[in-house]
Amino acid sequence: MQNSVFESLGARLGIPTEGPWQWLIVAASVPVGLGLARLVVHGFRRAGSVVARRTSTPWDEKMLDAAIGPMTLCLGVVLTAGFAKTTPVGREVVADLRSLLSALFIAGVAWLLMRIVGILTEVLDARALRHLEEGSESSRGLRTQARVLERVARVLIVIVAGALVLLNFETVRNVGVSLLASAGIAGVVLGLAAQKPVGAILSGLHILFTRPIDLGDKVVVDGQFGTIEEIRLTHVVMKIWDERRLIIPTARLLDESFENWTKHGAEKLGTVEIHVDYRTPVDAVRQRFESILPNSELWDRRVKAVQVTNVTERTIEVRFLMSATDSGKLFDLRCWVREEMLRWVRELEEGRFLPQERFTRASPVAEAVERRGPASGRARRAGGVDGVDGVADVAT
Repeated sequence: MQNSVFESLGARLGIPTEGPWQWLIVAASVPVGLGLARLVVHGFRRAGSVVARRTSTPWDEKMLDAAIGPMTLCLGVVLTAGFAKTTPVGREVVADLRSLLSALFIAGVAWLLMRIVGILTEVLDARALRHLEEGSESSRGLRTQARVLERVARVLIVIVAGALVLLNFETVRNVGVSLLASAGIAGVVLGLAAQKPVGAILSGLHILFTRPIDLGDKVVVDGQFGTIEEIRLTHVVMKIWDERRLIIPTARLLDESFENWTKHGAEKLGTVEIHVDYRTPVDAVRQRFESILPNSELWDRRVKAVQVTNVTERTIEVRFLMSATDSGKLFDLRCWVREEMLRWVRELEEGRFLPQERFTRASPVAEAVERRGPASGRARRAGGVDGVDGVADVAT
């Protein structure tokens, strides 16, 4: 029935259905079908834009733009096959190329689904970033779940589309059936070989649902401090403070411990230690610290304290405790406090309270006794009532 429809359409348009014109019609059906499909899709795009302008959703325009390419491919395949079927030769060609045309149509649908998934992920990510700027910590989890689910959806689309394409080719389908029928040893080998990849993918899904880390978290792994930049099914990308990227397998994050500085909030406490002389007035140091701390916008006004935490043979250790809203501000605050307190101690009474080395010098008489030895000591005790004469004698 479909063939008769195209034949009647060709007769009405005056298209010859016999002779060498048939091959010309078959060759021309490709550009004609694709061109007509492009016109139809762009007309649909303009009509959809009129409706999209009346809505407040930000994703409808992006969805229309993303659908142009895939819809042109799918509609172009249908129209090309339809125009080619207006001739007997074209029907034979379409029948011979049916598997290829079906594969192209399936690829167009998969392309459309991939773009839809990407746009939905982009919309969720933008919404999560907006909520994150408003102070919602749970939005990082939403970003993580959206990114991981996007990759899972893309993998599923590729697998399903690939399977449907292979089913259209008889040769590949027979090969697949034979492989499934004789999958004894091969199945065991593939199962053993796929243990690590499958385990990595399961680890990625585990991270998705348990959420030990989220995008944007500040973590310390192997002594390296950085920010979680990407979370994939098999690995995590961490951006280190010096712009390097550390690639971490997801299974390792589940098997080994690491530090997450922003799991339940970014607020942090930090300390600065300086060593000063024993004579340093700690009360004056405390007053100085408490007077300069409010001058910094980095301090969040939660915690402040000054304590003597250690003593050595030469110095005492004074620790300054402070707080900030995140680790970056805390680092800058600690550096600033360290510089200010060292400058103040250095200028206080011309550096009198800086760490010093002390040496006790003996009197001239004791030094002379030490040089003369035990005999000089007896001479000093024998002379005069109070030893003055003896001392003078030793000194000579």
